[in-house]
Amino acid sequence: MFKHVLDLEKIEERLRETQRQFALINARLTMQRDGMSDSIVEHMMEGYSYVDRLLRDNTDILRIGQFHHLLELNHLVLCGSERERRAEFRNHIERTEAHFYDRELGDIGGLVDWYERHRGKPVRKRAAGVYVRVLSRPQLYIEGNHRTGALIMSYILGREGKPPFVLTPENAEAYFNPSTLVRDAHKYSFDELIKIPKLKRYFAEFLKENEDESLIAKPEALETN
Repeated sequence: MFKHVLDLEKIEERLRETQRQFALINARLTMQRDGMSDSIVEHMMEGYSYVDRLLRDNTDILRIGQFHHLLELNHLVLCGSERERRAEFRNHIERTEAHFYDRELGDIGGLVDWYERHRGKPVRKRAAGVYVRVLSRPQLYIEGNHRTGALIMSYILGREGKPPFVLTPENAEAYFNPSTLVRDAHKYSFDELIKIPKLKRYFAEFLKENEDESLIAKPEALETN
């Protein structure tokens, strides 16, 4: 028996509602996005389930020796956990790992160095800062940085008892439009001094304003392992 940290059923409800309204959401965005297919929702739910397990196990994925969990989150959002899909994506998975560890490309070392320097900051600021560093150029992953970044934010928030971030019809526009600005920023340039700090502050406040306590599992809710 174990206690879930996240209410996975409610998270899926939110994502499915976002999926149903995605055409309307897309029409309001400054940059149009691809649709939200069933496979995207299913893979995100595999990601949230993985985050839930990491939180239950008290795993610190931002410590040396644990970075493979960050890679697994990206693999889950892009191709899920099925062996056949993993085999089909084998070359991409290998290229993603090389990119992830390359100091001039993904540079996980640089992200973790930043996180270590900011461990004493409030959790929303840390979660926002990591999200911005994942998404800004050069991006941490070859693909799937938005979705994986949302899961990493949820993990960081969950480590301190805060609700996960989940895309909803109500928060989608305020999430996607600034995320486009983040993606266009370069973390190793003048943007690091002016643009990126503003975006970090924005997302920290965004997380605070969009917290949903119902996405945390009730203490008495038990599931069989």
